[in-house]
Amino acid sequence: MNRREKLELFGVRRAGSGVKFPNARCSALMVRRLRSTPDVGLRTPHARPQGAGFSLIEILVVMGIIAFLTAAIVVILPRVANAAKIAATRATIKKVDELLNDRINGFRRWIQTQDQLASASIPSYVDPGLVQQLGGVVSGLPAAKLVAVKQLFKAKFPQSYAELSPSPSPSAGHKISTESAACLYIILTQLAVFDTEPPSAADLKGLEVADTDGDGLLEIVDAWGQPLRFYRWPTRLVRPNSESASATGFVETSPSPLTLLMSGAAGRAPLLAWGSGKTYSLGATVLPVTPAQTSPFSFVYKCVAATSPSQSGSTTPTWPTVVGATVLDQNITWQAVQDPLSVDPDDPQGIIPAGVVSETQTSGSFVFETPNTWNTTLIVSCGPDGTLGLFESPDLSNFGNLAQPQPDPSDPTGFLRSAMYDNLTNHQQ
Repeated sequence: MNRREKLELFGVRRAGSGVKFPNARCSALMVRRLRSTPDVGLRTPHARPQGAGFSLIEILVVMGIIAFLTAAIVVILPRVANAAKIAATRATIKKVDELLNDRINGFRRWIQTQDQLASASIPSYVDPGLVQQLGGVVSGLPAAKLVAVKQLFKAKFPQSYAELSPSPSPSAGHKISTESAACLYIILTQLAVFDTEPPSAADLKGLEVADTDGDGLLEIVDAWGQPLRFYRWPTRLVRPNSESASATGFVETSPSPLTLLMSGAAGRAPLLAWGSGKTYSLGATVLPVTPAQTSPFSFVYKCVAATSPSQSGSTTPTWPTVVGATVLDQNITWQAVQDPLSVDPDDPQGIIPAGVVSETQTSGSFVFETPNTWNTTLIVSCGPDGTLGLFESPDLSNFGNLAQPQPDPSDPTGFLRSAMYDNLTNHQQ
């Protein structure tokens, strides 16, 4: 309805029509109101013309919102995807660890059965020549049995192609970084099962197995498609500096390579060295400063008694090297405790004679591991950055077979801890 129609509705015509207003005052007021009311369908100063585009400000606002959302997606999506891969890798490592431990427990039960069958004679898994080498049946059999267990464990749980029998001949594209993962797959799918369940096709998913280097041998891989690493006796992770006459070889700078990769299983965390004039509480454990420890079993010292003020003396006490022995340190009594990291799980009583177990082949020795050192099997994923921080298992020259950390002179520990922070293992909590 236009203005003219509105006026005619109330009986008002334009000037010259000959029609008078029925009520001049009322009609005049009505006309003014009608004239001030915009016509329906007519454009006002604030209405957008039909077909008109967006203003520059509106376009800039929309572009800003799109840019913000795009940036958020670019940042968040990789994190979400990475978190999913970490969870998947942890699940794979947990599964493989359970399968491996099941096989190891079966191996140990088999050993116990052979010992029971042999009674006081030589078990079937022990070479009689080894018994004679270590002193005969009477004195040498206990040590020979422990050494034979290590020999058989190495054969049944290989970590490099050289330890497999027969040893495979991989193609030219082979990489040593894949060997332990391939050996781990062979252990779980092809080698002796002892008294455990035989392998099943459902044990490992398709995405958990691949031939990453194309050498014809399958490997167990993580969610990033990188091969897992397997270390049978990672003693160099425990003693990266080995064992010398001047030091125990343990890394006490926290976090050590050991605590980074085996926080859920390590015998102990790094300890602080004893200090003069310091306050210690009951149960506190310290490392001796002097003299240097030369015993095959190293010791730590536990505060078992203290009187107020419970402070250490000004001079270093004479540390005992007999388990259970004590020494008074002004107001504190320290007791010698065998360091958990210096106990071989296969020989906790120290029955094997010194020199029989060694890192390298010497006269009368067997190449196994760092002697008198705590260890347990280790499965490692390099994590998101793809860097391991350890020498590879087949690398005997750098003690990679014992999980030796790679060096980093700029690190306080002297080792490449920066590569280990995102590693995923079967012993992390």
